Amino acid sequence: MKRWLSFLFVLALAVALGGVVRRIPEALAEVEAFRVTEVRLRGERFFTQEEAIRTLALESTASVWDDTKVLKSRLLEHPLVKDVRIYRRFPHALLLKVVEVEPVALFPNPTLEPVDETGRTLPIDPAAHKLDLPIMTAAPGTAAGSLSHEGLRVLAGEIARLAHGDPEFHARISDYALHPKGDVTARITDPPVKVHFRPGLQSSRIKAGLRVLAHAQDRFDEGNVVDLDLRFDDQVVVRFGRAEGR
Repeated sequence: MKRWLSFLFVLALAVALGGVVRRIPEALAEVEAFRVTEVRLRGERFFTQEEAIRTLALESTASVWDDTKVLKSRLLEHPLVKDVRIYRRFPHALLLKVVEVEPVALFPNPTLEPVDETGRTLPIDPAAHKLDLPIMTAAPGTAAGSLSHEGLRVLAGEIARLAHGDPEFHARISDYALHPKGDVTARITDPPVKVHFRPGLQSSRIKAGLRVLAHAQDRFDEGNVVDLDLRFDDQVVVRFGRAEGR
């Protein structure tokens, strides 16, 4: 019997102490010395500290002991924030380690606006950051900014896929265009050649096509090679300017 009483006493003491421990952060949050007076930002390129502070919307009584889950959810609502970790830096600072949403292209709407891989417009000034990104458009002959939301999503996703999977090819492209039937045209600037393909083009097909293109440019005047068509299975089609009456 005494053994059970001892066990119950120890259990009650542990529960009581646990309750006290859980209330310690709440008590410390009321201490003036732990009021948040500084926000530090790491990993940023486009997301500024001023924007971070504005997004956090901290009250004057905010403490480093406050629940950071609430602050994280606010930051994740910002279009430039892909992920973030929040660390307490005692006695009065919060450290934000941000993973930013990356722009993949510029969309004329009608001025050039950066977009992410989902086609969403990002609040970034291209001139201020000197973005070296391809321009995305609709098919030739259509008005600037005329891509539908779905078209933006498809083309931006394809650009992001190529940038990640075949960066050497992507680096040679000045602009991408989406056609009504879903085909994509990418323009190489030096020398000027248009590459036609369907979304999901494999890297092996790109490499094979570029080898054929290089061979054609070696055999003929580079200025005469105007198109590289990779839309047909197991075929690489090269078109010349002479065939178009040039």
